[in-house]
Amino acid sequence: MERGESDMWPMAMPVEASTAATSLKDLRRSLFRRILDYVRQGKTALAPQVMYLDVQAYLDADMFKVEHRKLFREMPQVACLSTDLPEPGSFILFEDTGVPMIVTRGKDGKVRAMRNICPHRGGEIGRETSGKGLRHTCRFHAWTFDSEGRNVGLPEEAMFCGRIDDRKQLAQYPCEERHGLVFVQATAGSTMDLDTFLGDFGAELDVLNLANAHYVSQMDVRSPSNWKYALDTYFENYHLPSLHRDSFANIFASGLCIFETWGVGHHRFTFPHKHAEQFVDKPEAEWPSDALPLTYFLFPNTIISVGSVSKIGGSLTVNRLFPQSVGENLTRIFAYAQNGKPGADAIAEIEKSMRLIAGAVVDEDYSVTGEAWPNLSELPQGWHFVFGRHEIGTQNMHRNFARATGLYAPRFESEAD
Repeated sequence: MERGESDMWPMAMPVEASTAATSLKDLRRSLFRRILDYVRQGKTALAPQVMYLDVQAYLDADMFKVEHRKLFREMPQVACLSTDLPEPGSFILFEDTGVPMIVTRGKDGKVRAMRNICPHRGGEIGRETSGKGLRHTCRFHAWTFDSEGRNVGLPEEAMFCGRIDDRKQLAQYPCEERHGLVFVQATAGSTMDLDTFLGDFGAELDVLNLANAHYVSQMDVRSPSNWKYALDTYFENYHLPSLHRDSFANIFASGLCIFETWGVGHHRFTFPHKHAEQFVDKPEAEWPSDALPLTYFLFPNTIISVGSVSKIGGSLTVNRLFPQSVGENLTRIFAYAQNGKPGADAIAEIEKSMRLIAGAVVDEDYSVTGEAWPNLSELPQGWHFVFGRHEIGTQNMHRNFARATGLYAPRFESEAD
């Protein structure tokens, strides 16, 4: 039986969204307790139904254009962490939505996003990807702007006969700091409502203490596939025993997870290391809860993965997927220490973890999606992918993409149908 939009589940799937803990340690302990409850009951998080998705959601170029505008131009995007702009004058270039912006921290400590196009003749004002500077100068004719976008240098201004007063301020984009993250919205003059966008998920982000994260390393990964096809690999552990048999399958459980949702499409996906069952009858003091990995999805394209806590500290990685076209995806992966500047041993451990994660993404996840995506166009018209109940994260993600864009409607079926 097909189900229309009005018959679909509510936007936040009713799967055990919990009250925010006051610390990461407490959160992990609480989640591990729920993992063990699942083990005792022989349960895991499951979607209510099987989902079918037309493959045109990955292939249609016209659909992609609308999707890109709605999700990447008209919705808040994570430009960076607050600690990536540590002091007045710190800046980054953020161009991944297709809109060239300079995101900077001003003398007043506020973050701002400005169009990185000189209003004189279109040259780039900022050319370094990141750095520090309270002024930015276009190399074409040396027009100079401060960290608030005001023109503070204009050679031979008299030659313009007073006709350029409307060119002395760079266009501004909504930009705001919340929970250790810097958000922008890539439509000049629009309104960005982060309270509505984040909702109660903001309290969950606070637990991660992102405002104290310290940058360690980064890498870019390009994949010849649709960005949603690449994103499908992040939110189900069904593929671990097969695709990751030589990497993560030796570490993590594949048939056990907790899945929680918030607001417009944010979620947390948690699954334990293998052999969690051996802790069912052990006291909490012996639980390896500090090793429990946590994966947060900040709709529509940001994944924050919190790694295990070792003797020398914790780490997190931030993956952001940016479509370059209907069939090309750019993923930016950043690694951070969780609690301030790390020592040399911690940096070495984080970089080792980064190589493991990046290797799995490049050689396993994106390898299979990259080789498969060009073949999707050969499937019969009207062909649908099928997502099982255990692929709850990918189901939830596509359902919320459908709601946010209005472009397609997944079909749902259950045994009763």
